[in-house]
Amino acid sequence: MLTLVILLTLSQILAAYLLFRREVRKNSSQEHNSDLLTLRLKALQRETGLIQEDLRATRLLRHDLRHHYRMLYALLGEGEKAAALEHIRQQRENILQGEKET
Repeated sequence: MLTLVILLTLSQILAAYLLFRREVRKNSSQEHNSDLLTLRLKALQRETGLIQEDLRATRLLRHDLRHHYRMLYALLGEGEKAAALEHIRQQRENILQGEKET
């Protein structure tokens, strides 16, 4: 009878241990998944920030390009071919200078 009680007690302890171990693994897996999701979220936030910066830079370039075209059209419309060519030369020089700096 004592042996049976000891076996039942040991089996209950083993069952409790296995349940506890399963919960620990489950929690560990959930924490790991949570960490991975956090890393992915941070990466997406960085990418979003970079894309927004690129969009702002593109808008500025587009604005500047429209300005330069307007100026060229105005100069050429007034017959100022030399001034238009000088403007193009200056812009080309600015672009080349910017490439050297990066």
